[in-house]
Amino acid sequence: MLELLPAAQAERLRRFFGESGYDEKSLGETLGLVELPSVRQRNVPRLLDRTSRPGPLTILLRWFWIGIAQPAAVVAPFVPAAIVDLLLESRLLSRQNDQLVPGAMLVPYDGFLVASHHTSRIDAADPELVLWPNPTTRLLLRFTIRRPARQALDLGAGTGMLALAAAAHSQNVLATDLNPKAVEFARFNACLNGITNVECLPGDGFAPVAGRKFDLIMSNPPFFITPGSQFLFCDNPMDLDGLCRELVKQAPAHLEPDGYFQMLCEWVQIAGQDWHERLGEWFQNNGCDAWVLKGSTVDPSKYAQERITEITNSTEHDRKFYDDFMGYYRQRGVEAIHKGLVVMRRRRGHNWVVMEDIADAPHEPFGDAIERRFAARDFLAAHPTDERLLEAKPRLSPHARLEQLFQSTADGWQPASLTLKLTRGFPTSVGVQMLVAEFLGACNGSRTLREVIDGLSARVNAPPERVRKECLDVIRHLIEYGFVSCGESKSLTPG
Repeated sequence: MLELLPAAQAERLRRFFGESGYDEKSLGETLGLVELPSVRQRNVPRLLDRTSRPGPLTILLRWFWIGIAQPAAVVAPFVPAAIVDLLLESRLLSRQNDQLVPGAMLVPYDGFLVASHHTSRIDAADPELVLWPNPTTRLLLRFTIRRPARQALDLGAGTGMLALAAAAHSQNVLATDLNPKAVEFARFNACLNGITNVECLPGDGFAPVAGRKFDLIMSNPPFFITPGSQFLFCDNPMDLDGLCRELVKQAPAHLEPDGYFQMLCEWVQIAGQDWHERLGEWFQNNGCDAWVLKGSTVDPSKYAQERITEITNSTEHDRKFYDDFMGYYRQRGVEAIHKGLVVMRRRRGHNWVVMEDIADAPHEPFGDAIERRFAARDFLAAHPTDERLLEAKPRLSPHARLEQLFQSTADGWQPASLTLKLTRGFPTSVGVQMLVAEFLGACNGSRTLREVIDGLSARVNAPPERVRKECLDVIRHLIEYGFVSCGESKSLTPG
């Protein structure tokens, strides 16, 4: 395994990679796109061709991206001997005769260098494979609430990518994983990136942190729903979605008041049972508010096909694998498999659970949007009556956009619809009437809601009581979904 370097030497190694251009932008420019080497994709010859001209960057790419050995004589003019010595000392390289052989993959992401096993290990079906920062890791990284935390936990850390990012806004971060190889990679990555407030421990689930509580828990657990357990990093070891359920059940005991638990997961829909009912049981009487954001839904047969392509590169046993998967799903009455995100917040009092479909997760970080959603519900709970809400000072989000659609008619263009959209955070939209749009346009934070509604009532031919009721119904909905904030709550101020 990799060896930790003294801080000064790790910094020197990082600096060389940076000066050589080993970053996300350069990978895109040099390789054409950030494409992982893969036997399945048959792309290694193209990647070798793109890195055929010797230089510091192409040599690093051939070692730590494509994963091939290179002769020491070819390397010498471009990589200083002192850097090669550091790579050998850390075991990122080993020497075999005249060849320098890479011992890990290095993925530049979000300003970090992240070491992992090479992609060839998944082609070889290594059960203890430690995966590089993949799309689910990157999604959870965007999903994470990045407010200051005293103690944060990356549960099922893998390479520790989430822990590295959380270190910037946390006093202390703990990274745990059942796979001891993952713990070693996470520890090495903290060292390589000069991060000193991350601790790494091996262990199953919450066992390594018994009795400890956190302000933030992030988890990208092995949530695949499969009849077997081939890979530690992705295959759920319990029946169906049992592992995700257990983590949800156990997390509240490890959260500080107002602490957040955020997890990617998959869950099944069983014949004769609504999936909302199934998930509702996960959150019963747990002392947390909960928000489930359901993304895509997959038919079991398609899901089985997707998983089989990840098990093996050969088609020899496809029929047996498929029959095993479908037999497992049919025996348990699985009708569909849902994918999504779960966020919980520890809070005293009456707790709420909301489950929603989301078309697409934002491509930019959206942890602040998650936090604003919880703050919005807090605000509404603190203003349950019309009279209290009327004293708030609403402000339309600067990220709100009003779009009007016209349609062609015999008399020319005619307005067809008016839609209010948010351009930041979750891609939310709602149809509105022109009077509602005018009402919202007057919500600039300088007047109370009562004053804004009274002004609208004076301009329209409708009973004031009716105008007030309709405006209050609209504003409650728009506050909850982030279109409107109120001056009384700083946490609702759009970021």
